[in-house]
This record gives sequence, C-alpha cells and structure tokens, in this order.
Amino acid sequence: MGILERGAATSYFVHVRTGEARRRTVRASWLLLPLVVVSVGLISMAALVAANEPAANTTLVVAAVGVVSIVAVVVTWLEARHFGRRLRTTIDELSVTQSDLRQLLDDLPDAVIGLDERGKISSANGKAAALTGRSVDDLIGRGFLSMIGEADRKSVSERWQRVDLGNRVPAVHAGVRSPGDLAVFELVDVNGEPHLVEASLHVSQSDHGNVVLLRDVSDRKRTTAALEQARRRFQQAFHSAPTGMALVRLDDGRIVDANQPLAQMLGRPLDDMLGQPIRTMTHPEDLASAARQRAQLELGIADSYALEQRYLRADGEYVWARTRVSVTEDEGVALAITHIEDITEQRRNAELLTHAATHDDLTDLPNRTTLVGRLDALLAVAQPGQVAVLFIDLDNFKMVNDSLGHGVGDQLLREVARRFRGVMRDSDRLARFGGDEFVVFVERVAIGGEDTPSGAFVDPAAVADRLRRSVMEPITIDGHELVVTASIGFAVNAATDLTADDLLRDADAAMYRAKAAGRDRVEAFTAATRKASVGALQLASELRRAIERHEIVPYFQPIVDLSSGEVVSFEVLARWLHPDRGLLMPAEFLPAVEAGGLLVDFGAMMLRDSLAQLARWRAAGTRFRRCGLSVNVATQQLADSNFIDVVQTALGETGIDADSLWLEITETTLMEDSVAAGSALRELRGLGLHIAVDDFGTGYSSLTYLKRFPVETIKIDRSFVSGLGLEADDTSIVEAVVRLGHSLGLSVVAEGVETPLQLTRLRELQCDNGQGYLFGRPRPAALVEYERV
Repeated sequence: MGILERGAATSYFVHVRTGEARRRTVRASWLLLPLVVVSVGLISMAALVAANEPAANTTLVVAAVGVVSIVAVVVTWLEARHFGRRLRTTIDELSVTQSDLRQLLDDLPDAVIGLDERGKISSANGKAAALTGRSVDDLIGRGFLSMIGEADRKSVSERWQRVDLGNRVPAVHAGVRSPGDLAVFELVDVNGEPHLVEASLHVSQSDHGNVVLLRDVSDRKRTTAALEQARRRFQQAFHSAPTGMALVRLDDGRIVDANQPLAQMLGRPLDDMLGQPIRTMTHPEDLASAARQRAQLELGIADSYALEQRYLRADGEYVWARTRVSVTEDEGVALAITHIEDITEQRRNAELLTHAATHDDLTDLPNRTTLVGRLDALLAVAQPGQVAVLFIDLDNFKMVNDSLGHGVGDQLLREVARRFRGVMRDSDRLARFGGDEFVVFVERVAIGGEDTPSGAFVDPAAVADRLRRSVMEPITIDGHELVVTASIGFAVNAATDLTADDLLRDADAAMYRAKAAGRDRVEAFTAATRKASVGALQLASELRRAIERHEIVPYFQPIVDLSSGEVVSFEVLARWLHPDRGLLMPAEFLPAVEAGGLLVDFGAMMLRDSLAQLARWRAAGTRFRRCGLSVNVATQQLADSNFIDVVQTALGETGIDADSLWLEITETTLMEDSVAAGSALRELRGLGLHIAVDDFGTGYSSLTYLKRFPVETIKIDRSFVSGLGLEADDTSIVEAVVRLGHSLGLSVVAEGVETPLQLTRLRELQCDNGQGYLFGRPRPAALVEYERV
C-alpha cells in the first residue's frame, strides 16, 4: 500500500469508529422506547377506568400509576445503568482508538494535515509539525495556503481544482485522485526556509474537511539534480577528455558512446564506431587477455582492470594503448567506462631504451651483457660439443684509432660488423664485446662440418676463417685506405657444466695464441692453450716488474761501413736478464709485451737507456764515440701521440744530438696506416733524426712508400742475404734492392752478414753498410767497451 493510500485508509478508519459509537447510542434509545410506551398505556387505561368509575377505582388507578411509575423508574434506572456502562466502555474504546490513530499518524513517513471546510488546518501529525517547524497546536487554525511559497500558491490552487481551500465546492469520491491531485511545491517553515514537498489532496464525502498528505522531496530533488549535474559533467568530461574514451556494453561488447579523441586515434568517423563491437578493433593477439579481464568484471570478481593492448586503425596499422576499464550502470545496463590512451610513442621509446641497454650503440650489435645472457641460456640446454664461441680481435686497430681519430675508428668498426654479418648463418649470433673485439657463438657445430652459411652443421674453424677473410679486403674511409686483419680464437663446450664466462675465457686465450703466432690467423683452444694462457698472464705480470726493475737491458750490435770496415752505428736489441730463467731472447717475451699493452712503455725505456749508454761512451772518449744508434720502433709507438715528446725528452736528458739517432720501422708499420705514419715520420724527421726501413723485401710489394715517406736508409732482410753468392735468386734480389736504393738516393744496409763470401759480394754490389755475426754479435755495453777499446 502506498503512502497516499495509507493516509486515506487512516482517515476512513477514524470515520468508521466514530459511526459505531453513534450506533450504540441509537440502540440504547430504542431499548427505552417500549418501556415508555407500556407506561403510557397503563396510565391511559387507569385514567379511562377512573373516568367511568371515579370513586371506586381511584385507589386502583393510583395503585396502577404507582406500579407503573415504580416499574418505569426501575427499568429506567437499570437501562441508564446499563447504558452508562456501555457509554463508558465506548468512550474508553474511542480514547484508545484515538490514541492508536494518533500514534499511527505520527508513525507515517509523510506529513498528514487535516483541513476544514474553510481551508484551515484542523489536525496534523508529528511529521507535519517537524516539516513546518511548528507544534501541532500552533498549526491548528492556520490557513494551509499561507504556508505555501508565494510562487507556487496559484499553481497549486489551479491544479487542485476539486477544492477551493477558502470556499467549499461539491466533493468527489473519497480517496480518488486524478492526475491533477499530485502537486510539487515549496512549503515554507516557521524560519522562512522553503521545503520542496510532494502533496496529494484527499477529499471526504462528509463535512469533516479534507486531508493533505505531504512528503519532503528536497533531498530527492537535490539528489536528482546532483545526479543530473554529474551526468552532464561526465558527458562534458567524456567528450572533452584528451585521451580516447568509450562506453561499452558488457553483455555484447558494443560501443554505446565514444569521444572524438578516440575516433582520431583510430582514424575512424565517430558515427561509424557507435554500435560496433570493440573486439573488431582489437589486435587478435590481445583478444584473449582482454576477454579474461572483462569476464572478471561480468562475474563481479573485479570492478576495474588495466592492460596494454593494440587497436586497429582504419588504415590497417595498429596503435598501442593503455586501456583502463571500470564498471558503471545506466538504466539497468552494465557499461564499461573505457579509457584508451595512445602509448605507441612511449612503447617505441621504451623499446629503444631496452635496445640501447642490450645493444652496442655504434654497431647495433648485441652488447657483452646480452651476449653472456643468451650464451648461458643456450649452454643450459645444449649437449657437449654443440656450441662454439669465436673471439675476434682486430689487429692494429689502436693505431688507426690513435692516428686518424675515433671517428674513423668508429666507421671502421661499423664496416667490419657489416662484413661479419654478411657471411654468417641466421642461427649464428654476433656481438660486440668491447673496443675492437667481437664475439660469435655458433650452434650445431661439428668439427669438419659443412662450411656453408645455411649448413645444418658447421665447423667453427671454417666459420672463423670465413669471418677472417671477410675483412681482408682494403677498407676506404674518408680517403684513407685501411687494411684490417683479424686474429680469431675459438672454443667448443666440451662439458655440460661450462658457462658463458668459461667459453669466452677459453676463446680469448686461443685468440691471444693466434696473435702470438703472427696475427691474421685462427687458433682453436686446447689444453696447451690454457697452459700457455696461464703462462702468458704470469709472464705479463713478470714483465711489469722487469720494466720497473730495469731487468730488460739494451744489447748493441755493430753496423759497419763495408768500404772502410769502420763501425758507424749500433742497432739496439733488447734482452731480458730474468732472475730465474737467465738471459731471454726477444722472441720469448716481446709477444707478451705487445699483448700486455706494455710496448709503448717498453720502447720508451729502451730508447732512454740506449741513448744514456751512448752518452756515457762519448763522455769516456771511446773510439766509437762518433757512432750513432738505431732503435726499433713498433706500430703502437708510432701511433702514440706522446711518442715525439718521448723522443725529444730522451735526447734532451742524455745530451745526444738528433743526427746520431736512427729509428728503424718495418714496411708493415708504414703500410697499415700510410697517412698517419707519414705524418708522424715527417714530424720526427723534423727533429733532425733519421728514418730507416727494416726487413725490406718481406712486407708489401708496393714501393711507393719509399717516395712518400722521409726514408733515408733501407735494410735488406737477412733471408735474402743468406743466399747471396750461392743462390741466383737471392743474389738478384739483393742486387736489385741495392740499385733501387741508390737510384732513390737512399743508403743500403745488409742484415745477417755472416760469411766472407757474403761480404765480398756486397762490396761488389757497392752496398753501403753491413750488419751481422761476421762483424759482431749483440753484446751488453760492458762487453762492447771491452772488445772495442
């Protein structure tokens, strides 16, 4: 039963109980009527008898009247007593009923106001008092219209056309309402505060007035207004949001609404998106994850979720978006509020950052960290003998970097990486390990396997040789023609417990063995390699101490003028006076010096010590005080930007004039970087010292460098001098070199002169100088002084 109906029923119940009391009173009146009639009849009869027989019947009449009177009095008293009890009972019941009705009215959720025929308030419940801010007694007698807001009085009066609250008009049936009966207006309380109320008027058939039911709907209206305002704000925020938004039905996944940023993001007209299932715009690979999340929403397990997925643009491209979904409801339909933020650029930047963290920025190859991780993962599942690691080091790269600059060096590394990639199988992995070092790990290896890029099994030695040959062709960078070679060592996983670090260490050791064996070659790791590697580490440590302790000393071998037999110079050769192993020849320790990065310091020490010895000879006035010194210079020294300062300092500290110093350089040093070598040699020549080419004839066939560089002397290699006078080819070569040197204005020195025959032939060819055991072996300074004084 509704509130209005409960109010009508309450009013009706009041009228019913009042009628019952009235009916009881009527029944009591009808009980007294027969007694009155009998009494009147008896009295009438007695009066009639008395009229006919006055004397005789007087006593009888009097007696009859008395009896009747007594009876009437008794009956009346009895009836009055009974009626009194009944009346008191009825009054008590009415009182209880009135109290119950009052409580019932006060318990109603609505305010109830009774109106009399003049429109005045005749009754009110507690809710009406609370609504108006007045007591019930204060409400009684007030005009109801006076409490209605002025703006609403006329409209309320016109809407309730059945009753004019000031003038009574014919009533309609009680409890019947027409659409005009329900009105919403402002009711002003005692403090002047308006309350928005919803009112219904109930018209009674009796003359007891009407009943108005009032419900305060201020909060409901405010809530409705707030909801409507929130809806408007949501729509405004929805359509003006900078990110894409969509409302999607949970039951069928169709788009109910979408904003313009989403349409622009997907390159679609907004109207075409409405009604479309959102799954048709989702990347197929992302449908499963999105469906799982949406199912949790439908089941009530979660009320929101977020994920990253791809959406299809109208042009066929996909965009990455961060999707955040929460649930709402509109008119009983569950909707997913979907925020779709384009993160394609963020994803691209994140991928670039990840790529930068795992790849070398110069060559775009995987870096060392990535290589070790991938190699460890591969070794964890590979069988022994299935994986090989190749360690590649570019020969003499440091000279290119130091002489031509890091820009040229970087271009060289990029070109080398490109060449390596061009000869590798798809399954092989190439990484830059650092500096000029590269690492390749090869799967499905088999010693003696197929040497093809696509072979199922491949020999790691064959892969290494293919990589080595790929960089042999000259590389031209910024007008510089560079020749690059590579020393490569490789190791195979011979056991199941090997790690990436183990294989890299073994391959590195094999690479150093390749360098020690002459560079530009491939070496496999063996047990002997490990032993040699350990020995090399120990040797490098000992060499550092030897340089600090001056255990490596200069030995001097004379260079003789062949026409006069006089000593004109000494070549400086290094010897190591090892405290445990005795005298060590250069071949036993120079490779370790170079591999350990000690060559620059070692060369500077030899230069200073030999010049200091020459200064002592000159100070002592020995017969070879006018001799010069020939000191060997390696590629690394020539590429060192401080080398010229080292030479100047050594000359200045010892007091030796630059004209007494010869620097011997091999053909390989000249040709590895002709531009840088030429610049350094010209600057050195500017100091006043002299340049000689050592081991002439064993290096490059091109002789153009003799014209391009400030060379003054060439030294014929001992391999040609050894056959002089015995082998026609060697004799012809020596003769050709001597004539070539003289034609270019260069002096010629023959190395390895050991026999009188060789000396005779050299004199016949008019060779300028000679050097070899025939004239003297390399000797320490003290022995040279003893022999020559």
